[in-house]
Amino acid sequence: MLRQRLLLVLLSTSMLGGCASWFQSSSRPAPTELTAIHAIQPLKVQWSESLSSDVPGSFLPVYDRGDVLVADADGGIRTFNADSGHQTARLDLKRALSAGVGVAGNTLLVGTADGNLLAVDRASGKTLWQQRLTSVTLEAPAVGGDVVVVRTNDDRVSGFQLADGKLLWSQTHFQPELTVRNVGSLNMVGADAVLAGLAGGKLQVLSPQNGNVLWEGVVATPKGATELERVSDVVSRPQYANQQVCAVAYQGRVACFDARSGNLIWAREVSSSHGIALDEQNVYVTDEDDSVLAFDRQTGRNVWKQDALKYRGLSGPAMLGRFVLVVDAQGYAHLLSNESGSIVGRVGVGTDGQTAQPVSLGTSALVKGPNGRLVMLSLG
Repeated sequence: MLRQRLLLVLLSTSMLGGCASWFQSSSRPAPTELTAIHAIQPLKVQWSESLSSDVPGSFLPVYDRGDVLVADADGGIRTFNADSGHQTARLDLKRALSAGVGVAGNTLLVGTADGNLLAVDRASGKTLWQQRLTSVTLEAPAVGGDVVVVRTNDDRVSGFQLADGKLLWSQTHFQPELTVRNVGSLNMVGADAVLAGLAGGKLQVLSPQNGNVLWEGVVATPKGATELERVSDVVSRPQYANQQVCAVAYQGRVACFDARSGNLIWAREVSSSHGIALDEQNVYVTDEDDSVLAFDRQTGRNVWKQDALKYRGLSGPAMLGRFVLVVDAQGYAHLLSNESGSIVGRVGVGTDGQTAQPVSLGTSALVKGPNGRLVMLSLG
């Protein structure tokens, strides 16, 4: 267990920026210097706020009906108007939190640092119910219909009744001796399915109502001579669109499956812990050397590769309109053409350190840096 905890800490550190660690030494190449671009699409900061610093990915902002909600480790939940950035509400739960907030209408769901799931009233912060978890959760609870789904740090995925917190089902998963710190690999598709990225390169699609496995796919098969080389975990959110489910694994592959049958459509070798984005044509992924790649969604053919931002500590990609957005650890947001990968826009956002994958809102996107800077970006 000590070795497992050590790798959890060290791998998460090595993936969160340019600092040296056991796995990412000082011999890592210096960040590629930025060069002038021909900006054909203005990218602007619509508004920004300074919040508490945290581990990237654990306290992502969430958009709900014109509001942006963001929690912090001290138990605060702040609400901002999505258009203006004006703070409209603030709650103090007086409980240390382990991850961000999930939203279900007038109910907020959070995981506490002592391993509980809380449902609180959105207006007053009053606790509606509390449920003990088997471990802490490192990502926000996901809500689909009348079910709250939580993945805990012991690789257990559980469903609870939204109304009263009753445990409906729980799925346990094999956890290898060495794993990558996972702060976000659940994605709820309406009230129909839960996409769950797992250790060992697995992807499961579960029914939120009863926890039944609808199908399981292999994104990547662990391989190598050592336990470290065999680490191949899906630690970012799988994505669904147009009857396809796509996911990427650290030290593994990016793969797309038929959403109904679970049959593998295609897979390509690439390593990423940063997440993927989809549009009508392509799958976009940031690999571990910070190149950004686009693959054709139907065939897996490599469409383009952008390596002008290598070693800059890029976030995962997110769609901003028809463009691809990535943010680097030096505090610059870059807009890439979805057709060619060329950099067509850039703006400084002040997010010092490697950020989590931006939250796409269509023609705008939310970025939250480890220094607590929350930024709303939009096309100019």
